[in-house]
Amino acid sequence: MNAAAEPTAWSGQARVIDGDTISIRQQRIRIAAIDACELDQTGLKDGQTWRCGVIARSYLRKMIDGQHVRCDIIDQDRYRRLVGRQCFIGDIDVGLAMVNAGLAEAMLRYLPSSHPISLVEYGVAENRARGNGLGIWSAEIESPHLYRRAKPSQIP
Repeated sequence: MNAAAEPTAWSGQARVIDGDTISIRQQRIRIAAIDACELDQTGLKDGQTWRCGVIARSYLRKMIDGQHVRCDIIDQDRYRRLVGRQCFIGDIDVGLAMVNAGLAEAMLRYLPSSHPISLVEYGVAENRARGNGLGIWSAEIESPHLYRRAKPSQIP
């Protein structure tokens, strides 16, 4: 599958893997346009260790675990996960909800040019979460992509 292909729908009961990856019908799906802390990633909040990866997964679980989720698949990543351009519970954009909560960064630079995701909406959501000190913006945390780059490559 490549970014130029027409998106295909993938839906079913979701199980959360981490803050930006779910499983539907035994298939892992990476939610495009967001980047959440890795499960083992921590930061400092009020002088204490803050487990941002576990917290992001927990928030996503409360939102969608066991629910019917629909994703528009646009690609497959190097870990053989499908990449969901957008994933929804009803009309709720799951990725945007994570950014609004401050539990994921907007990660728009890897999207194919034909994506329908509102760059403005995701940017506004991240800026609002940052300005209000929500989630990752309330702690000292290394950006998830920099955290991954510093670690040996692992299959999520």
